[in-house]
Formats: sequence, structure tokens, C-alpha cells
Amino acid sequence: MREGILTLDVAEEWLAAKSGYAADEVSDLSQYTGIDDSAAESLSKYEDELSLGGLTELSDAAAESLSKHQGEYLKLDGLTELSDSAAESLSKYQGDYLGLSEELEEQLAKYR
Repeated sequence: MREGILTLDVAEEWLAAKSGYAADEVSDLSQYTGIDDSAAESLSKYEDELSLGGLTELSDAAAESLSKHQGEYLKLDGLTELSDSAAESLSKYQGDYLGLSEELEEQLAKYR
């Protein structure tokens, strides 16, 4: 896995590619271990499955943005810890599936 930060530029390029003009050349977002708050805000508007399983850290602001993700599926199973604020935000996710580790699911359950 390539370590790196998913930036707003990468997120916008990914969203543009997913919208059709280069769908076959879409990069795998799960290769990133961190995400800028602005990138999380941008990706939250994506209306399909969003796999960010490579993330190992998530700021409170990024968690708040991703909790508003408009798709049915949000994968964040690379995370091993969350602040209480981030857990509370993600507990509000309205999609069908939020992929987290069992430990983090237990942490979110306190806020549901």
C-alpha cells in the first residue's frame, strides 16, 4: 500500500473520473493512509460506494464530513482508533453500510 495523504486535488480528479470521462482510469482511494479535511468534504457528496479502507487516521472534521456521505456504502476498516468526537459524527451516518472494525463499531454504538 502506498502511504500518503488524499488531498482535495486527488479527490476532485477521482470524482471527475468517476463521473464518466475516464472511469476506467480511476485510481484506488484505498491506497491513502490519511485524508485532508477538504478532500473528505468533497468526497462526502459522492452518491455511490466509497472505499477508503486504507485510512489509518481521521480528523474530527473529516469524520464529520464523511458522516454526511450520500452513498449507501462507506468503507473505513483501516482505522484502528477514533476520537470520541469523530465516533459521534460517524454514528450519524445514514447509508446502508459503514465498514469499521469491531472495536470501532462498539465505540460508535455509544452514540446511536
